[in-house]
Amino acid sequence: MAEILETTAQVIKAIGGPGKAAEITGRKYSAAWNWTKADAFPANTYLSLTAALAERGMSAPASLWRMDEPEAAQ
Repeated sequence: MAEILETTAQVIKAIGGPGKAAEITGRKYSAAWNWTKADAFPANTYLSLTAALAERGMSAPASLWRMDEPEAAQ
């Protein structure tokens, strides 16, 4: 089971810091550094950051990108 990270700071740290986050997302270092203090990431970074987490055996809730989690099928 993947380790679930709950904050933007935990996600940034897990993938290697702001420099690595900037590289993965194609953003500037300053933008990635600011995400460590933010409540959420920009939505258009979801795929790249969650893929980077998955490669490391980790995940984060979609709510960190201000997205709703799908409800479980019943």
